[in-house]
Amino acid sequence: MGSGSNVVMGYKMKGFSGFTDGKYKIDRSDIDGIGAIANANIKKGELIGTAIDNEARITTIPSLDTRTILGKSLNHQDSENAIQKSENNALNVYASKNIKEGQEISINYNKAPDYVKNANDTSDFK
Repeated sequence: MGSGSNVVMGYKMKGFSGFTDGKYKIDRSDIDGIGAIANANIKKGELIGTAIDNEARITTIPSLDTRTILGKSLNHQDSENAIQKSENNALNVYASKNIKEGQEISINYNKAPDYVKNANDTSDFK
């Protein structure tokens, strides 16, 4: 699969059906439930993928969930290794540190845009 590919492929693992992409796979998380796990080393500043593909819709209809599979799979850590950046009506995820293959990709929910924090109770994430 070449870089920039948007192809998502399914795989099976002991009854768990997840997804994989060039840079990450959705798999069991050591943080909580499922998570986004790096498929390869990801350099600081590198685009990982898109978490929300239509910011305009979610900001006008807060109950509408426009998160991608990546956006639904990102877990919280105070010492996150990725950040979210609003660009061209999408919320993209970038590595804020070098991420090693096999490491879970995490964000700090308290640093998310207000519309994300308003739609999700982040008060437990201190």
